[in-house]
This record gives sequence, structure tokens and C-alpha cells, in this order.
Amino acid sequence: MNDAWRSRRWMLATTILLAAGFLYQVDGYALLDPDEGRNAEVAREMAQSNDYVLPHMNGLPYVDKPVLFFATQALLMEALGPTVLAARLAPLLFTTAAVAVVAWFAGIMFGPGGRGTALVATATTPFVLAYSRTVIFDSAVMLWVLLALIGFYQTVERRVDGRAAGWWAALAWAAMGLGILTKGPVALALPLMVAAPYALWRRAARALFDPAAILLFAAIAMPWVFAVDQDVPGFLTYAVVTETARRLTTDELGRTGPLWYFVVIFPVAALPWSAVLLGALWQRRSAVRQPPDHRAVFLAAWMLVPLLFFTLSQSKRPQYLLPLVPAVGLAISGLWRDAAGRLPGVRWASVLLVGFGMLLFAVRHAIASWVPAAREDVASEIPMTATALGVVCLVAGIGGWIVANRRWPALFALGLPVASIAIVSHGLMQAIGADRSARSLAESIDRVLGTGGEVVGIAAYPPSLPFYLGRTIVLSTADADELTSNYAAMHLEVMRAWPGTPLRPADWWQEEMLRCRTPTVFVTRSDDRATATALSQQLPLVVATRKYSVFGPCGGGLMAAGVGGSNEPPTSHPGT
Repeated sequence: MNDAWRSRRWMLATTILLAAGFLYQVDGYALLDPDEGRNAEVAREMAQSNDYVLPHMNGLPYVDKPVLFFATQALLMEALGPTVLAARLAPLLFTTAAVAVVAWFAGIMFGPGGRGTALVATATTPFVLAYSRTVIFDSAVMLWVLLALIGFYQTVERRVDGRAAGWWAALAWAAMGLGILTKGPVALALPLMVAAPYALWRRAARALFDPAAILLFAAIAMPWVFAVDQDVPGFLTYAVVTETARRLTTDELGRTGPLWYFVVIFPVAALPWSAVLLGALWQRRSAVRQPPDHRAVFLAAWMLVPLLFFTLSQSKRPQYLLPLVPAVGLAISGLWRDAAGRLPGVRWASVLLVGFGMLLFAVRHAIASWVPAAREDVASEIPMTATALGVVCLVAGIGGWIVANRRWPALFALGLPVASIAIVSHGLMQAIGADRSARSLAESIDRVLGTGGEVVGIAAYPPSLPFYLGRTIVLSTADADELTSNYAAMHLEVMRAWPGTPLRPADWWQEEMLRCRTPTVFVTRSDDRATATALSQQLPLVVATRKYSVFGPCGGGLMAAGVGGSNEPPTSHPGT
């Protein structure tokens, strides 16, 4: 069997591995609240209303994030129905496009031989895999930032070589326009903070600011911004000042973290390839004395400048670093391009994997005790998951050590642990999904209420409940904080006056429970003992979970005997 045939077999095996990692049971567990439930519900309402301009959540404008990601989900829901699969398919498609673009760009930077390395090294990182299966915006942001940086890189390099920039600047600015429509100004700032210093170093800064390309950016992003600003009072100020400037410079939105936060998270986000990169750089440390390769400088700027920016920012969330991960995959591609014999850094990562596998074995029974308030069924899944992942890491580490001089076997071995996470953790994710979603609440409500009636939240709004019920929820609230929308909380009077608003005063539910003009169930927080006691004196308990309790329905004949079994306030928390 010749080497070419062996390589093709390993390429096929690696392709199957990647497909399994991305696709296995992608809809096999419930939407995780708050983020997945909220984002899926916004998309469901968009698909239902066919309003692809102004996102809504629970019947109210939702302008905390722009429209593009929701619109993508909504189109998928129109085709597939309002399902978990349709909701999670959007980030999966954005991620698939991003890793394909990484492979394409690796071919531009390092030649065709580097494409496979960059693709696998990017796709088999924890962050890329995790956020490909999570209903949030960052997989799309990664794609737009990647395209923008490719466009700027090509624009600068063509200017340095004396060639026409062509359409590359337009690609960069168009991608940033789409990024604005996905997550706001950060999608403009992130590519520019990388490209501008690089272009200055290459003495081609003016090439970045092509007037026609900037006009294209404005044509993509600005019509939606101004259209929403006309309909939603204070939107533009909120988007620019609150959601961007204050988020980055103050702690008022409660997303702060220690200074070392991202410095620790970034290497973890890109494992095991961050270990490969560090090992390869250490092995080639003598090359530091040589003139810098402009490609290496660009990739270093891609990783380090945003890392410094986010470190100094007051707003800290792990997913902010996702657009930096492709730079690691591209750097591995460059370092392995001309490698002869043992591939740089592979054995460093192999040792790390073996050590991590042994650590998982050692602490597998203790991990659950480190998770605050882990539910019993979640805790029971952790040792099995840790054991399975530990075995995979040991096998991958030993295999990586053995095949350290063969590219595709090494890619398969080092990619195996991350790609297997979706498989080995399936039971754990099902348990977490049951705990962190409102699916069981919706099933219980559907059984007693059917398709009619009304659902009232009393200072309680489980984010995925409207999605699973397929209806909006009346919310009796003092401040609308339950909606997890900064805009709604800061513009409460606007939301209360919105046509068809579901918001009611905080004590409105008491009269509604007694009057009961239509069959109604009431949802309250399980830790709100006073409200639960008041409800239990009038209505049967439908279901009590760790976070929420449901009572009702009110309305004579519908209060069937046996529903809930007791009128006492809940004292245990079986379920979510």
C-alpha cells in the first residue's frame, strides 16, 4: 500500500470524525436557557410574523442583538418548522462555512498542502465545536471577522506587491457590514484593530480605506440600523452607548472578570492545537533571530491584539475569543508546511493529552462536587463522561506520539478528543438540557391547558418556555428583568406601552387568578415561597421543578382532580 493511498484513508477517517463531532445528536438535548431559549424564541416569532426587520421576543421588540442571525434561524424554521434542529442548524452552517474559508485562506497563505491542516486544526478545537452546536451569534461573527481579515490581508499584500487590490477591500468591508447586522460594532472593531497595525507595519494603511468598499459597508449595515431606530425609541443610543461603550468600559452590565480571564481561556479554547503551536514555537525559537515572516506577523496580530483588547475590556465572556481560533489553525498550517520528519509540536500536545486523560481518571468522581447546585441526574452522568473522555485522550495522546512524523494520522489523533466530546457527553448534555430548559414545564402545561388558555408568569419568564409552547407569555412584573433584555429593562415604560404588550403590573396576577376570564396557568419561581403559597390556596400544583412551579389552570371545569396532586406549595424539585 503506497503512501498516497494511506493518506487518503486517513483523510477519509478524519472527515468522518469531523462530521460526527459536528452532527452527532445536535438536536438531542433541550435548548439551554437563557441564551439558546431566548434566541430560538426570537427566531420562532420572526418566522411566524414574517417580520424580518425588527426582531421580537415574547411579542416585544428585541433589539439587544441585530437581525441577521435571527433571520437565518427563522428561514430555517420556515423550512423545517420551529424545532431545536432548525435553531441549532444556523450556528452549525456558519461554523462549517468558517472552517471551509480557513482551508481556502490557508491555501492562499501557504499553498494547497496547508489546507487540510488548517481546517482540521481549527475545527477540532473546543470553542469551534461547542459554539457550532450552540444557538448564539458568535459562530457567525467568526465567519464575518475571518472574511474581513482575509480581505484586508489580501488588500495590503497586493498593495505591497504593486498589484491592484481588486475586490478584496470590498470583501472586507462587506463582511464587516454583515457582522454589524449579526452582533453590532464589535464586528467592525475586531478586524480593524488587527488589520490597521499590520497595514501600518507593511506601509500600506491607506489601502484599507477604499471609499467604494466603505460605501458598500454602509449600504449593507445602515438601512437596518436606521429602520429600527425609526420604530424603536432610543435604539441607536442603546446600541452604540449601552451595548458597546458601556459594556466595554464599565461593569454596569455585570459581565466583568479578572484581568487574567482571557489569557487563561484562550489556550484552552484552542486545545490541543495551542499546545502544538507553543511546542512548535519553542522548537523553532532560534528562528526568532531571523527577519519576521509577514504571514507570521499577521497571524500573531490576529491572536494578540484582540486578546489584549478584550483583557482590558470590562466585558468578559468566553465566546468573545472564538474569532481568534482560526489564527491558531492557520499558524499550525504554516509551521507544518515544510516540516520534514517529526511534525513540530505534536509530541507536546500528545503529552498534554495523556496527562489530561490521567487527570480525568483521577478526579472523575470529584468533579460533580465542584459544580454548584448540580442536579442529581447531572452529577451522576459526570463520572461516566469523564472516564470516556479520559480514555479518548489517552488513546489520542499515545497515538499522536507514535505518528508524530505523519501529517494526516497526527491530525486524526490530535483531533479525536475534541471531536468525540459530542458523543461521550451526550448523556450529560441531555441531563443538563433537562435542567436548564423549560421543555418539561411546557409539556406539563400543554397537558392541562391544551392549545387554548393563557400562561402567566409571575416575576418568572423561563426563556425557552414560549418556544416550546409556541405562544407568548403574559408577564406580571415590576421591572421586566425576567426577560433578560437590557433594552427592555432600561425602557420599561416604552415596553409597557407597546401595542399588544404582554407586560402587566407586578400584582396584576392576583386579581386575574380570582377573576379568571379564560383558563390560565401561572408560573412562578420555586424560591418565591409567598407567591407559591398564595397560588396553592386557590389552584392545584401542575409541576414543580428546581427553578419553577406551575399552578392551575383556573376556570371551574378545567381544574381537574388529580392534576398536581396537592395544593401545598412545592417542597421538592424533581425535574428541571
